[in-house]
Amino acid sequence: MNQFPATICSECGTVYGHQKSVCRECRSDQIERHLISGHGTVYATTTIHVPGAEFQGEEPYEVCVVDVGKDESVRVTARLTDSEKPTLGDEVKFVEQQDGVFHFETNG
Repeated sequence: MNQFPATICSECGTVYGHQKSVCRECRSDQIERHLISGHGTVYATTTIHVPGAEFQGEEPYEVCVVDVGKDESVRVTARLTDSEKPTLGDEVKFVEQQDGVFHFETNG
């Protein structure tokens, strides 16, 4: 099982799903890589039928908002790597981050 590449503020302990240069909570620039559990739950989902230029030819594809982590949790936007259409509450697992995009797959 892959761990999710979150970040954490070493000053106040706030955990982020995406890379930050400054903490929103305490304004510190002491942000470090912080691996968390790659298990997640689908919070919201949509199907992209008309993508931007860089994703032309990949449509249609699923984009989800995922609550990822167990003890520590962050909410991120992600793509699903498998062909199953997700529903709210589905369990997913982190696969990889590629070109700044998080990829998850269903636990089915």
